[in-house]
Amino acid sequence: MPTVCEIKIELKKQGIKGLTGKNKAELEALLKSGKSDVKPKEKKPDKKPDKKPEPKRLEFKKEPEKAPEKAPILSNKSMPELYVKILSLEKRLKDNINSNEKQVTEKTLEKYKTAYRYNRKKFMDSIKNMSKAELQKLVKKIDGAINKTDNKDEIIILEGQISEIKKIIK
Repeated sequence: MPTVCEIKIELKKQGIKGLTGKNKAELEALLKSGKSDVKPKEKKPDKKPDKKPEPKRLEFKKEPEKAPEKAPILSNKSMPELYVKILSLEKRLKDNINSNEKQVTEKTLEKYKTAYRYNRKKFMDSIKNMSKAELQKLVKKIDGAINKTDNKDEIIILEGQISEIKKIIK
């Protein structure tokens, strides 16, 4: 009669895994069946991403709607503020929410996008009519706002405003 050690040696020769914690009877059963008792392990995804994720950009439908002529209700908010809210609402839509919440969120999202389009149009129209000196003052003001915030999404919008102003200054 073979010992536990001899059975394990024979199982290892056959390439059978899953020997740990088995008693002699279980090891003999493995030897008779010739099949491994171990299930293949699933690979766990890496917890740390290789690269930093790029900041999310605001995406509109393929054919963006025109900015409304009349000021929408939410147009009193700043563009960065609207942008951050739009991103949070889009994220919420991707989360698992029920159909009623989804409808409400979609309506709210559209209101924020409308206000954002209106404010962007108003901003673009205002900088077209400014002198270079006024534009340079505005760049300094926006640059100060960038230095005050840590929110990457707000910084994206503010830097976009500066780039639009610099196009006009040139």
